[in-house]
Amino acid sequence: MRHLALLGSTGSIGTSTLDVVRAHPDRLSVVALAGGRNRELLRDQCDAFRPRCVSVGSKGDAEWLRANLSYRPEVHWGDDGLLACALHADADTVVAAIVGSAGLASTEAALRAGRRVCVANKESLVVGGALMHEAARAGGGELLPVDSEHAALHQLLDGRDPASIREVRITASGGPFRDWPLARIQAATIQEALNHPTWKMGPKITIDSATLMNKGLEVIEASVLFGLTADQVAVTVHPQSQVHAMVGFHDGSYQLQVCANDMKLPIQYCLLYPDKQPGPVAPYPWEEARTWTFEAPDLARFPCLGLAFEALREGGTAPALLNAANEVAVAAFLQGQLGFWDIQACNRDTLARIPAAPLASLGQVLDADRAARRHAEGWVRTRVRSFGCP
Repeated sequence: MRHLALLGSTGSIGTSTLDVVRAHPDRLSVVALAGGRNRELLRDQCDAFRPRCVSVGSKGDAEWLRANLSYRPEVHWGDDGLLACALHADADTVVAAIVGSAGLASTEAALRAGRRVCVANKESLVVGGALMHEAARAGGGELLPVDSEHAALHQLLDGRDPASIREVRITASGGPFRDWPLARIQAATIQEALNHPTWKMGPKITIDSATLMNKGLEVIEASVLFGLTADQVAVTVHPQSQVHAMVGFHDGSYQLQVCANDMKLPIQYCLLYPDKQPGPVAPYPWEEARTWTFEAPDLARFPCLGLAFEALREGGTAPALLNAANEVAVAAFLQGQLGFWDIQACNRDTLARIPAAPLASLGQVLDADRAARRHAEGWVRTRVRSFGCP
């Protein structure tokens, strides 16, 4: 039996994780739940799973939750609440699904405390991957990837020496603008960017999929997780999203991982690893006729992917700078303060203007994050004053 602390329980990964728990009541139980602003859903989750520790985003929501629960768990809020859930004495497994750099400290603390951490928060690895590995070594923690592409690579690589691998390829659906000409992409609206053809996700990650920044962050994550160089990681656009990753060997052969495009599969893989059990997703339907297509990404139309490779090659705090700028730019786009093409321009300017430094500590990563946010926020203000809201 694994006892879970689920950080980000009201998001898409969180709700899918609870579906996996429902499918395996003899193997999985919920000890702690941390949500954000959706306090009504969190209340319903608490009533269904009765965790001993609960956290919300604000003090006011914590007070509301205490008054509206049918039982009396510990109720916390804010960053301290995330840590309280992640480090609860009864939890041995943490699902880190907080979007953005907000989940960095709780992920690091859980690894240092010896927990199995199933990382759906790719930013934790993008901005401080070496520190996460160090925390896992120091505390005896275990790091497993929830992203479908990285869970696929984990299965394909199976502990192989990185030197034995010629390359790994992670697949991208191409997002809603895969076939659009550059001029149309540059003028894309919020509604168009949020219309993902394959996955149902939160707004931030959906915009990242439209720019291919999400795939860029996954490139950095793959390098960090598996000890690969930038030249060993590649991206292939695969609109059907059935092949999730490929591993290429020096003899020219490849192995591919195939499964339905349902996040419950990689979540279950991490929670039950190394066991593979029947779960809430049906086996892959090979009897159905289908066509798979593969193509190279166009970096001229999707420059954020190229920026991610640049940050990976530069190393140190460069990925943290890129991630922070992107969070600011995407938020400004969703608020109508920037145009779609301004996202990549803000990211590029931040990387060019703020020098990266060798990675030394979590505090240094957080300082780089704050510096990039200040710069990107200033860039957004200047853009709005100069050209007005798009």
